[in-house]
Amino acid sequence: MPAKKIPQIRDFSKGRITNYSANNALTPPNSVSDSFNVDFDRIIGSGVVRRGTTPLDSVVASNKTPLGLAEFVGTGGSPNYLLSVYNGGSNATIYYYNGSTWSATGLTTLNNSAKVRFATIGGRVFMVNGVDAMKSSVDGTTWNTTNCITTDSVVPSLIYRYSGKLISGGYSGFKDRLYLSSIIDPNANPTLTWNTNPSTGDWIDVNPDDGDNTTGYADVSNVVLVFKSRNIYRLSVLIDSVDPESIFNAGAVSQEAITKCQGTVYFFSGDSVYSTTGGYPTQISRLGIQDYIDAIPQSQRDSVTLGADTWNVYVSTGQITVNGLTNYYVLKFSVRDQSWSVHYYPVFFGRFSQYTDSLGRRLRVADSAGYVQTIGYGDTDNGTPRFYTLDTQELEFGERVATKKITGHIGVFTRSAGGSTISVKEETGDWRSLSKSVKSPIDIFDDNVEGRFLKFRWSGTTSTVDPIFEGLIFPEVKNQGIIDDL
Repeated sequence: MPAKKIPQIRDFSKGRITNYSANNALTPPNSVSDSFNVDFDRIIGSGVVRRGTTPLDSVVASNKTPLGLAEFVGTGGSPNYLLSVYNGGSNATIYYYNGSTWSATGLTTLNNSAKVRFATIGGRVFMVNGVDAMKSSVDGTTWNTTNCITTDSVVPSLIYRYSGKLISGGYSGFKDRLYLSSIIDPNANPTLTWNTNPSTGDWIDVNPDDGDNTTGYADVSNVVLVFKSRNIYRLSVLIDSVDPESIFNAGAVSQEAITKCQGTVYFFSGDSVYSTTGGYPTQISRLGIQDYIDAIPQSQRDSVTLGADTWNVYVSTGQITVNGLTNYYVLKFSVRDQSWSVHYYPVFFGRFSQYTDSLGRRLRVADSAGYVQTIGYGDTDNGTPRFYTLDTQELEFGERVATKKITGHIGVFTRSAGGSTISVKEETGDWRSLSKSVKSPIDIFDDNVEGRFLKFRWSGTTSTVDPIFEGLIFPEVKNQGIIDDL
């Protein structure tokens, strides 16, 4: 006689897939219906509570708005700075982090609300914001107009390095125009030049008849992508005689909403998150986190910010309300596992940048409390404990129409999760906690549960270890048959 097959769920590798976008009959059994602050890419099959965040030094600008964040590595690796921009009482300031402390640079009179973008080439970092004149610095502290655009009243808001030259744009006078620098030549003086002449200059007009404005740049697969708010164009070579190729009728809301991870460009269009390797983009947000995307107010969508570390893309939504919970959410996409998880933090993450210091190469974030923090490092979120939940999909144990009864012996598998709670939701009822908290890696709960479909929730708070959820097993499931509620 064959052994009885015992129902269990021991694999959550697909991450979050919600019935907001998929019928419960189609949701993969190795996914979760919801989660907070739990990753699914660290241990394949398990849910692991995400790491915390730790500030770089003390606060940079207390409770000020982050306007920019970028790494600057000079010739030969020196200096090795992280640059941040925060607004102030009346002017914004660029600050630099030297691996141990934050200090103000000499640029302290920038526009107090304009987004600041950076690009580095030839050992010099360049800054634009669309209001103040382009500036550059060779040491990260003293700024001037060396090798900058200073002609024809052109004040760009976008700048990007590609293939030995800079590209710049976003100038209010020619919003579709992409300006091209010369190729960097360390032996020349100056090492970099621009020709912005309105008639004979080195520039490309990117479809000025589409009624749209340039919002950002990226490069992938040996092409430059020019983003507008509703369109994407592709350039295979950077010369002023090239006609950009239109590839898609959705764009990016800003330069901050574009990032690159593992050779793929990711961007937020205003209603979805997409990926592209230079061709037709793929929407990746629909199954996992579209409910969060749709909850972003229209007035807030231009502030959505993306960043990436080695294996993950992060989407900072700002403060939004989903299912009655209002938080500062960050949606994480695992590139290698193609899975989503939902994180939230005590503050808004306004700008992302990678930076290398004694911790290695890690993703850093400028937040709305005025700190620049390291993501994924630390036991708390700058002192705040990490709360976590994981909800299973609806478990039917056979036919959805039949009532099932579990008469105790619910097995729960965890690691480093002492004190966490297991709850159950019977059909559409309220969540209720089971009779005890988790105490050991294998726990048995002797609770009676009944319903045609059930959900289980694992939850808790930690300020030390990263708890791990490995699954549940149900040795005592009894099919009660079809019970007519009427």
